[in-house]
Amino acid sequence: MGRLSSVLYKGLGALVLALVVLSVVATIVGIALSVIASVLSLVLTLAVLSVVVLAAVGLHTLFDADSSAGSDADATADNRLAPEERVRSRYVDGDLDDEAFERELERVLGEETLGVDDDVETGRSRRRHRER
Repeated sequence: MGRLSSVLYKGLGALVLALVVLSVVATIVGIALSVIASVLSLVLTLAVLSVVVLAAVGLHTLFDADSSAGSDADATADNRLAPEERVRSRYVDGDLDDEAFERELERVLGEETLGVDDDVETGRSRRRHRER
């Protein structure tokens, strides 16, 4: 039985060694697959995040273009009202008395009216000049 038990012990030792080697290899493969899965997950997360950021920037640009178009119209209206508002604020601040306020307001409103009428008159005079 001496020889047989020696062979069995060697076989059992080889089997344990094989199991240890296989578990080490399986652990290394598991770690490698885990790293690959983590990298793929990171790449996919960054791709989704970049799509969300691009969509947000696109929407912001779209809405900003709409609001800036409205701002141009508002700026034109503000430019028209700005001299009148300046005269009113000077009156409120006490820089102008009642008579000066009336004069300045008439001057500002008169300039706006003259500017419009001058353009109309110029158009009419051009038509008259062409007819002659």
